[in-house]
Amino acid sequence: MRMTVGTAVQAFTSTAPPAVILAAGEGHRLNGVNRGSPKPLTPVLGLTLLERAILSCKEVGVLEFYVVIGYHADKMIPYLRALEQRLSVLIQPVENLNWREGNGSSALSAAPYVSRPFLLLMCDHLFDPAILRLLLSAGKNTTDCLLAVDCHPDHVFDLDDATKVQLDGDVVTRIGKGPPPFDAVDTGLFLCQPTLFQALEVAKDKGQHSLSAGLAELIRSREFRAVTIGGRFWFDVDTPKSLSRAKSALLQSLSKPDDDGFISRYLNRPVSRQISEILVRTPISPNGISLMSFTVGIIGAVMFCLGGYIWTILAGLVIQLSSIIDGCDGEIARLRFQSTKFGGWFDTILDRYADTAIVAGVSFGYWLAHPHAAVWLGTIFALTGFIMASYVKKEYVIRYQSKPPGGLIGRLIKRDLRIFAIMLGAIANRPYEAMLLVGFLSHVGIVWILLKGHRQMR
Repeated sequence: MRMTVGTAVQAFTSTAPPAVILAAGEGHRLNGVNRGSPKPLTPVLGLTLLERAILSCKEVGVLEFYVVIGYHADKMIPYLRALEQRLSVLIQPVENLNWREGNGSSALSAAPYVSRPFLLLMCDHLFDPAILRLLLSAGKNTTDCLLAVDCHPDHVFDLDDATKVQLDGDVVTRIGKGPPPFDAVDTGLFLCQPTLFQALEVAKDKGQHSLSAGLAELIRSREFRAVTIGGRFWFDVDTPKSLSRAKSALLQSLSKPDDDGFISRYLNRPVSRQISEILVRTPISPNGISLMSFTVGIIGAVMFCLGGYIWTILAGLVIQLSSIIDGCDGEIARLRFQSTKFGGWFDTILDRYADTAIVAGVSFGYWLAHPHAAVWLGTIFALTGFIMASYVKKEYVIRYQSKPPGGLIGRLIKRDLRIFAIMLGAIANRPYEAMLLVGFLSHVGIVWILLKGHRQMR
């Protein structure tokens, strides 16, 4: 087993089980897309299928991987070695010379390496790492093998090709690609016990080499249970059409319905996702995108300072573009599994600087036509509302260990609405008045959050 000191220490100090990833197949139905390369190396929005599978597991603490390879093993082994170094994990290639027999033989190839509970997954499945957390949590109280299932078949892209599951409560009673009746769909994500290998051996002795045949042996002994995933994201990539749909679904999953404001949800996200689909193929980092958004915002602020209707309209459009790009840094971070606490903090700081510059630019442009001291009093009023709205929400999280109150008022004081309102004001040649209005809404929201916090304390 080849490993570096760093990856070895990380792997064996992790409390999470190892993961066995089946990546041996040819994936001939994707040959038109990957030009004969192994299916695990098919790119999906900047990362290969296999890299996405490993990073999804790493999100829940898995650092030890056994990747079963077969087709073009000569290409896969160097790739896995490079991936091991880049991701700081332990990857043991497991070559299955009989990979054409079926995925059951590939799973069985990992038997000499695994003697404790392990995650089992297919390299061609995209999924929300939260599904693995569900499996790991359910696995604490059982010695059965567990399968994550989707009880909403209407969400499945190619239901005819999907593996169906029949249930008795949470006990799996049948699994296969046969016709209805069925209760759920197999997501290809398992938390298995070593007993799976024994079941696969029994199926092998019967001349059956599919994973489903081994699982059928577990079903007979009632050692196979299901864990429902709710509405969490997963996708099986088998064909060019499913690959295209998977990319769209993955981009759609980047939305944050609980956190996004009205403008972000209905205007910014649909545009920022299209920008992120392009940026994810470039070397630019999420923090680099934060700097890009900040720079565009500063340019818009300077345009406001120039005065004149044309510059004002352009300034409004530029700051709205900045707001849209501001969503791309988080989207890229989630697509590449690069989300960090520093990145979120850095983005927040740049947003406050950009807000200050935009308020100053709007005010200066208005002051050129209305040179009165009262202009700057309005500036202070609006700016304190914008900055304090962000500060009060973060303090609420610290004090009460929960998200700040949402609802209509909570969404009315979000940054996306502030920028959009100022843009509309710029188009109407009233950016200063629009700034004062959203500044007033910010102060109303601050008082509302304080009252909610006071009630919670009582």
